[in-house]
Amino acid sequence: MEAQSAPSAVDYVVAIPARFASTRLAGKPLVLVGDKPMIAQVCLKALQSTAKEVIACVDHEKIVAALQPFAANEPRLKICMTSDKPRSGTERIAEMITTQKLDPETIVVNVQGDEPLITQEHINQVANLLASSGADMATLCAPITEVADVFDPNCVKVVMDQKQMALYFSRAPIPFERDNFMAWQKAKQEDPKAPYPQLQYTHYHHIGIYAYRVRTILDYLQREPAPLEQSESLEQLRLLHYGMSIAVAITDRPPETGVDTAADLERVNRILAQQ
Repeated sequence: MEAQSAPSAVDYVVAIPARFASTRLAGKPLVLVGDKPMIAQVCLKALQSTAKEVIACVDHEKIVAALQPFAANEPRLKICMTSDKPRSGTERIAEMITTQKLDPETIVVNVQGDEPLITQEHINQVANLLASSGADMATLCAPITEVADVFDPNCVKVVMDQKQMALYFSRAPIPFERDNFMAWQKAKQEDPKAPYPQLQYTHYHHIGIYAYRVRTILDYLQREPAPLEQSESLEQLRLLHYGMSIAVAITDRPPETGVDTAADLERVNRILAQQ
């Protein structure tokens, strides 16, 4: 069930990694979402949460300049300049941790800089989950409502145990409904236009928001990438490979969409215009 949005007593910071260069959308952090740069929209959404600080981890002076007017009016918003070396958002956050000298026990919520429709409920929920579960990391998921998403490799799936701890994340259909899906595959051999099967079990779409402590981030980056992580191209599988735990909460109100392409940007702006 969706966590209540009452103020949280959990002490945490939000880190928002943003990279200026993007192969699919040039200068992505600065594209306009509504009437503001996307990175500013994400920061403003994060400031609606109960985080004690929101730290934008950026790599370009143009992003700094775009955020400075907002930071001037909001003492909880910090801008941390990072290098162009990080290969992932996690590595960029690690640079920020070193610069800001964060305590190893500090809880950090990683909100992607291209998620302008993230909500304060999502951020508070994942921070509370980390604190209450005792897991090494916490994240969110939502029930899949479109059958096609189960078979879409761009939709990352997660399966959990009875305590809602992650067992595995995959781009493949998990759980694989053996009889159901194999019957569909057989039908497709006879008719390539055979419709998707009706799902017999609940499948969950992983939402890419994470909470972890500083020490977990630093420990993660000291470890070699895992074969499963490299195979699926999913960073969170490194934690599972090394025996770390990931708590997963289910929300029935997932963020609408992230922004990777110009088409995504148009869709997000249509959604905001309707709100």
